[in-house]
Amino acid sequence: MKNSTEAGLVEKLADPTYSRVREKLREDIVSGYFPSGKRLKIAELIDRYSVSQMPIREALQQLQGEGLIIIEPNKGAHVRQIDQGFLENMYDIRQLIEVYLTVKSIDHIQDKDVKELIQIQGKYELAAKKKDYDLCVKLNKLFHVTIYAVANNPEGSQILEKHWQLINTLRFTHGYGPDRLAEVIEEHRNIIKALDKRDVIAVEKAATAHCVAAKADLISQISRRGN
Repeated sequence: MKNSTEAGLVEKLADPTYSRVREKLREDIVSGYFPSGKRLKIAELIDRYSVSQMPIREALQQLQGEGLIIIEPNKGAHVRQIDQGFLENMYDIRQLIEVYLTVKSIDHIQDKDVKELIQIQGKYELAAKKKDYDLCVKLNKLFHVTIYAVANNPEGSQILEKHWQLINTLRFTHGYGPDRLAEVIEEHRNIIKALDKRDVIAVEKAATAHCVAAKADLISQISRRGN
């Protein structure tokens, strides 16, 4: 089995050029290098990222799917505004799907799945204790993706995946509120406990609370950085 460094290198080498351009362009938008409303000219992007036109166009299409970019016929691409309204709408849609998939996972979850969640949670809590925020972001996604996989609804998971990279990039840029990691730990524990008991009502309540708190914290962090 490959260690994390080897796995990361393999992933990077296998990663198509457009994917690397997409990641960098997303970071540039979230950081404000390309502000809201900014027209994205192909020639300028080619110069900035030192690639050909094809991966630029593919990256733009990918980010349009995430909602970060708007492409209009005969007008080209421009950055959409990432404001509170956009984030609230995105999280509201995610909440509906996330809670559904978490509850749906009860139909298929086994003890081994619960044990896997406990192991992931243990790593998350250790990362939180060390204040390793980047690892917390990655483990948080792994925690939820593991649940969604058990729910056996790839279409729903695919919709959520569309926004994961944007949310993670926003987290890497804006961080967490001072109490958020402790709250996440408690929320994850509640989800695991409810899943272990196969308690539908408790699972729905715990998953909903987690989504609501995540949205509120990220919006608060972005607003704080903006002031």
